[in-house]
Amino acid sequence: MDELQSVRELFAEPAPPSAQVAARARRRATGARRRVPRARWTVSGLGLAAAATAAAVFAATQPGGSEPSEPAPVSARQVLLTAAASSARIPSSDGTYWFTESQEGELRTVTGKYGSYTVVNRSEVRDWTNAHSPHRTDAETKAGRGGTTTHYWAERDLGARPAEASDVAAWKRDGSPSTFSAPIPGGSTERLDAKATPWKVHKEETAFNSAFPDGSLQQLRELPTDPEGLRRYLLNHPDANERNRQDGQSDSQYLLDCVGVLLVDEPIPAPVRAAAYRMLAALPDARSRQVKDPLGRPGVEIALAESGDYRTGMVIEPSSGRLLAREDLSGEGAHAKVVGWSALIKAGWTDTAPKHATPLPG
Repeated sequence: MDELQSVRELFAEPAPPSAQVAARARRRATGARRRVPRARWTVSGLGLAAAATAAAVFAATQPGGSEPSEPAPVSARQVLLTAAASSARIPSSDGTYWFTESQEGELRTVTGKYGSYTVVNRSEVRDWTNAHSPHRTDAETKAGRGGTTTHYWAERDLGARPAEASDVAAWKRDGSPSTFSAPIPGGSTERLDAKATPWKVHKEETAFNSAFPDGSLQQLRELPTDPEGLRRYLLNHPDANERNRQDGQSDSQYLLDCVGVLLVDEPIPAPVRAAAYRMLAALPDARSRQVKDPLGRPGVEIALAESGDYRTGMVIEPSSGRLLAREDLSGEGAHAKVVGWSALIKAGWTDTAPKHATPLPG
């Protein structure tokens, strides 16, 4: 099984993004990025405080493909139950590597000669994790002991460009630069480039809990398959999967974050996927609206009716149960702005890994 046969229909290649939605942002690569690869799926990698700052700065902007619309005519509960039913029909499969491919983006403020404006910065990321490391007990997992697994990851920058028409005008006044200076927390700046870069492929031997932090593949397959049982498990294990519950985060928002991780980063079986959607369907504060994801694919956005400058959401395709994108949102309801995102292109099993990769120090 060299290709992603079991998920080919569910995860077909999307159409190329339009010029309006092609602007995406790249994940900020740091030396520690893949040492803790899935600490939290805030796509910018900046963490909660920086994401909240970005939300405040970009409250008046909106990346293409996610324009505000009226709430979906069906409730979030009905959308999630439909997705659960669809997920339950996904056939089981297996392989050597769990593979994901995504395009990631964020809005950034940059400093020009005549003032600041906004750009969208984008990247593409691929990830292969060998799922067949030795089984470890819960105690061994918690202590960080046990086997290791082979992990490959590849990343390329897709470039930064002005976000909106007003930003294009500011960019032209600035002399149409091909590089940008973007402030980052701590008072320093980061250089963003409009040019794309080649793929960089890395390989590492990493502790199994850095790949599937719930434990072994067997433990993943033994997660509760009933909504209430899964809810209890997630709330009682706030540090499992390196989900790192944020201070002050509500149960509902934490569970929404957890489901985003489970549906992409971990090869959970169909009954667990269905239970995750049914668990979210029971949240009283879940809301839905029809949107297009950052790649231009139609779906339904699920978010919570919470106030504040920062919150997260997810875009799903109810007919297939497929998660299309995970988002950082600013604002409420139909006027929420997407300030960061990770749009899923493929996810599934494969027996093929990169032939050429740069080993990372272990």
